[in-house]
Amino acid sequence: MRHFSPPMTFKTMQVVSDLQSAAATGFAGLATRLSPELKPILRRLIFDQECKMTAEDAEAMHAELMMVASMPDQDHASFMTATIVLLSDRLQGGAGDDDLFWNWDAFQERFREAPSPIRAALMNGFRGAHALELVKLDQPPQGTDLRTYDEDDLLRLLKIIARSMTEDMRDMVCALAEEETQPVHRKALDNCLKSSCILSEFGGWFPCQVVDEVSLDPEHPCYAACTALMILDAIATKDAAGKMARRYEAQADDYNLLPTEQRVPLLAGLRNLHEMDAGWEPYADWPADKRLDKAIVVPFAKP
Repeated sequence: MRHFSPPMTFKTMQVVSDLQSAAATGFAGLATRLSPELKPILRRLIFDQECKMTAEDAEAMHAELMMVASMPDQDHASFMTATIVLLSDRLQGGAGDDDLFWNWDAFQERFREAPSPIRAALMNGFRGAHALELVKLDQPPQGTDLRTYDEDDLLRLLKIIARSMTEDMRDMVCALAEEETQPVHRKALDNCLKSSCILSEFGGWFPCQVVDEVSLDPEHPCYAACTALMILDAIATKDAAGKMARRYEAQADDYNLLPTEQRVPLLAGLRNLHEMDAGWEPYADWPADKRLDKAIVVPFAKP
């Protein structure tokens, strides 16, 4: 019996988007591994149909995709791309009818050999499909298998952005508080920045209140630095309060407009929340049709 997923959550949308991007990256190599007459079908499948097979597509190419997805030693990149296309189709209720258990059982270690964005896209795809009972796995992927970025490197880059606040900039952040509490906020902010950069380690109000407020204002000069502090805290707490999920709903466009040196680490931090916490779910309160039309996924990290 075919399984069909319910209206897509943000997490499933993110997973499918990453798989589609990874498939597009590997299209040229995979096309050379299939029969020549299948190249235009594959191109349409990946670039026009977002890796969701019709019954006609499945009849024409499913068997060859399964064959390439079973031969990592022939061409590892094409092996990964074929698996990604099959998994993306499965997540979207396409016409492919294999639960991919054998592929997972046989090739887990070979999946780990791929460049980290490709490997993470596939592993998150398997985790999501397992949760939806669309594939059968003995043990779903976990931990570093799911992670695009090394967490130590990511935290270091986020701390650099947070600590880029000059003395004057820190004054600007704390000026948002009541005058009598500004010195307390400033002292707490200084202590946070020179130690762990984890807001929740410094109490519930100082300097969280002012950092929180600045992280909601894309026009503020300290917007990126305060957002970095919010993401660092969300990673440490698995976004227990849901603050970064709500910010992402409202401010994904603003994050994508930041200068490259700020945008890339901040989006990497948001991707880490998606990859490392199965419960991180922006747009959870949105109607399904609005989510499909308006939700913004984190851009794919190219290999």
